[in-house]
Amino acid sequence: MVAAMVICAIQPAGAASLLGGPTDNSVCDLGTAPQNSRKIYQASDFIRSQCKKGQVLVGSGIVPAGGSDADVVRLARSFCRVADIQIRRTQADMGGLIMEIDEVRCTIGKLPK
Repeated sequence: MVAAMVICAIQPAGAASLLGGPTDNSVCDLGTAPQNSRKIYQASDFIRSQCKKGQVLVGSGIVPAGGSDADVVRLARSFCRVADIQIRRTQADMGGLIMEIDEVRCTIGKLPK
């Protein structure tokens, strides 16, 4: 996630950021929790229409109660090879409430229609 935020502030043509943040042509950025509270189908449509095979998919999402995978992990499984998905679970203070966050990074290898 930090790498996505450190990437060049200039956004060349072909770059993709769901939240409109700076990125470059190598990244498809879904944003960070809690900002990416968009529904999973909206994020899926964004990836299909704005991202390219070979771009690095990055994003994070809040882990639901019970510890199952965040929506962003399920998105990664749809668009990346499972063996290529890197997941890091961290904790964040969300207004006094400690939440678990899944951070995902993988290379887009499939773009189903």
